[in-house]
Amino acid sequence: VTLPLYTIRDDDIEARALIPHTNENGGGFFDNDVHSRVMREIAVDFQIGEHLLLIGNQGVGKNKLTDRFLELVGRPREYVQLHRDTTVQSLTIQPTVSNGIVEYKDSPLVRAARKGRVLIVDEADKAPIHITAILKSLAESGEMVLGDGRKIVPWEAGKNEGGNVIPLHPDFRMVVLANRPGYPFLGNDFFGSIGDVFSCHAVENPDAASELALLKQAAPELDEVLLQKLVAAFGELRSAFDEGLVSYPYSLRELLNLVKHMRTFPSEPIDQVLRNVFDFDVHRKEFFEVLREALRKVGLNVPAVGFEAVKRGG
Repeated sequence: VTLPLYTIRDDDIEARALIPHTNENGGGFFDNDVHSRVMREIAVDFQIGEHLLLIGNQGVGKNKLTDRFLELVGRPREYVQLHRDTTVQSLTIQPTVSNGIVEYKDSPLVRAARKGRVLIVDEADKAPIHITAILKSLAESGEMVLGDGRKIVPWEAGKNEGGNVIPLHPDFRMVVLANRPGYPFLGNDFFGSIGDVFSCHAVENPDAASELALLKQAAPELDEVLLQKLVAAFGELRSAFDEGLVSYPYSLRELLNLVKHMRTFPSEPIDQVLRNVFDFDVHRKEFFEVLREALRKVGLNVPAVGFEAVKRGG
């Protein structure tokens, strides 16, 4: 799949600063087969003008994958994160303080619609249903009524209008990111509510081979055998989550953070490093029985986990 590099218009002077740069500070995105396949599927739908919905557990790389894709095609993006208290006004108007005076400016959504940028809507499953219905209307019909009385309308209908009418730029796209509904993320069924107007893509943790390749890019100094054991241990924990034995689907994010920590502090014992992730569940004895078995199974010799490690003062 080949997409042309986006041409920044002369009248959009801020656009270049809004193009993501995933590897600018080192280690933003690491190429792997699974994410590359997802990006290819995204590119096909993006090229024909579809709005995108990416669904997956927390930490599987939805944001990084999206930023990398937009970086490759040179598209500027605006970003908004939804939550349970999101209102129509907060979604469309952004209050700012300038010289001690509160001013109301266009929100990222309105700027993206006006300028033809890509709007990233993160944590969409956390928003109330009436907010997601507004996004559905914008994606489906190109129309949206703002909190201050203005209205976004399709380009052809509004390009010659003025006043309170904002024509929706033909280059405008939405990329909506959402966790799957239910426990442990406790989000709404975003897909069931408005998924029919988006091109939907499931994003999962990379397979073991892709995950290992990614970790080797993130920390080339670390022993490959150790990385293989960590990948296998996290695979065991994810299987345990599928079976209902643990409450959290430990993701690529936690594994990558472990490896980055080990790279920065190479002399720190492995059991101490693991506690940075797993001690959040220190009060759940049954979890540590599963964790201990997963570590033992892959050959990671950890002397103590959970309260045992706390009592030892490690």
